[in-house]
Amino acid sequence: MKEKSDQIIELVKKSKRILITSHIDPDGDSIGSQLALKGWLDNLAKEVRIINWGKIPSRYLFLDDKRSIEDLDSPAVKTWDADMVFVLECPNLERIGKVRELIREGDKIVNLDHHPDNSAFGDLNCIDTEASALGEIIYELLIYAGYKLNKKVATQLYSAILTDTGRFRFSNTTPKSLKICADLISRGANPKEINNQIYYNNSEPALRLLGFVLQNLEVLEDGKVSFMVINQKNLKDFKVPVEDIEGFVDYSLFLKGVEVGALFKQKDKTLIKVSLRSQSSFDVASLARIFGGGGHRNAAGCSLNHDLNSAKKLILKNIKEQI
Repeated sequence: MKEKSDQIIELVKKSKRILITSHIDPDGDSIGSQLALKGWLDNLAKEVRIINWGKIPSRYLFLDDKRSIEDLDSPAVKTWDADMVFVLECPNLERIGKVRELIREGDKIVNLDHHPDNSAFGDLNCIDTEASALGEIIYELLIYAGYKLNKKVATQLYSAILTDTGRFRFSNTTPKSLKICADLISRGANPKEINNQIYYNNSEPALRLLGFVLQNLEVLEDGKVSFMVINQKNLKDFKVPVEDIEGFVDYSLFLKGVEVGALFKQKDKTLIKVSLRSQSSFDVASLARIFGGGGHRNAAGCSLNHDLNSAKKLILKNIKEQI
């Protein structure tokens, strides 16, 4: 990590305009990590922009009090270019979606990730598969660079690790990740406030939609598999933005005896996003990779260019064959 950090710091010194981006529909780890990274780069007086394809779930807006994260659809985005790009948590450049259009030939790409399926597509690749979350990698980089983490940055990194370890419940939780979080708490991160913002701050429409989804939860394979479905009509009827259903999939594992859970989200008639969870030896990341997705052993996801019923049949068939 020391050698990689030195190389990253050297690239940053040579750059003036820096783009930070992550995968389509960013999650807690990517959002917290992007913001913490920007804090360091801002401190170095660099011109920095965070641009993603997909809106931030409302539960994470407290991390971005200055609304630094921009959506690709913003008109100002189209006329800006960088000379260095940080790509976070992506196995390949395709995962950043249309943000790829902002990367010019010759731009230096720094690829930061902790997933084992990363294709090492960057000019500089820093991939630590032992890290519980990308937030760990960013923490170590900033500490090594001598950046003093204030309460805001500590909160962003704590949130990143908290969410990617499933509130320290997934198997990727390690002594190291807990030690890092302890240090972040000493720097101002407040576990109670962060948990309340992320997990106990649903809007009434979102909570009512969750109730509807749970009422229609289906169970297969003698109780070992459960899945839920949210279609476009559900989102419209309950007036809930699609980005605000992040975390719903976790409820698929709340049922006693369930080993694998899934949530099928209809983004449009021919695009289905599938979130997968497990609490056994079942590797949902391997399943997600079959369909071009990825993630961790116990938490992963993918997207299918199918109608809702076809996507369900395809994923559930693969689960049944492996469970």
